[in-house]
Amino acid sequence: MVKAFFISDLHIDTVLDAREIEKQDHILRFLKDISRQATHLFIVGDLFDFWFEYKTVIPRVYFRFLIALKEMREAGTNIVYLAGNHDFALGTFFPRELDIPVYLDDYTCTLEGKKFYLFHGDGLARKDSGYRFLKRILRNRFNQRLFGWIHPDVGFKLARIISGSSRKYTNQLNWKRDEQDYFDFARQKFKEGFDYVLMGHRHNPLVHEIDGHKYINLGDWIDKFSYAVFDGKMLQLEYYPLKEK
Repeated sequence: MVKAFFISDLHIDTVLDAREIEKQDHILRFLKDISRQATHLFIVGDLFDFWFEYKTVIPRVYFRFLIALKEMREAGTNIVYLAGNHDFALGTFFPRELDIPVYLDDYTCTLEGKKFYLFHGDGLARKDSGYRFLKRILRNRFNQRLFGWIHPDVGFKLARIISGSSRKYTNQLNWKRDEQDYFDFARQKFKEGFDYVLMGHRHNPLVHEIDGHKYINLGDWIDKFSYAVFDGKMLQLEYYPLKEK
């Protein structure tokens, strides 16, 4: 029996103020809860507020989440990681250390006869030509090697500044205008035979249905705590409730 979960834009940060600590504890509770039932977990980009993969260093704040994912994987959950715009350099850590495959662009699969198309969604809007150029620069292997020469303490600070600028840009997007580009993209995928299209990046959870097909934007885990779940029959957008104080 399939029980697949889809999450995006958790933006786990390295600076721990009270709000961030509460958010991170909330995410860990969610992962613990679904680990008992999840056959699949799809991370559709931006799990962390930034991820730059040095050869021997990772931010220690991320340790709890990497352990949680490793334990889920060892328990039998199939996990897939799609790169988002805050995943500056996803290298070999996830597939080698966690047994989690990484996809830099889109990902397709079939579950219980339903065809899924997954994509973070960054650079999809027609007006995002500037970002698409920047994406090529950030994903360039030579540029990533240059950045890798920077001491991690300095590199992580620079990456956090870049992440903050990107998040600010996302928050300033025109939802009504730009979301149409996402709807049109999803419709094209429906014509190609996909039953479901799931994306993130927008931080705007929604469900858009056309003739039995469904597009879901997964929202975020900054303040909405939204995700999608497929039980083998239905795909739904849900919200993980905050723990009562």
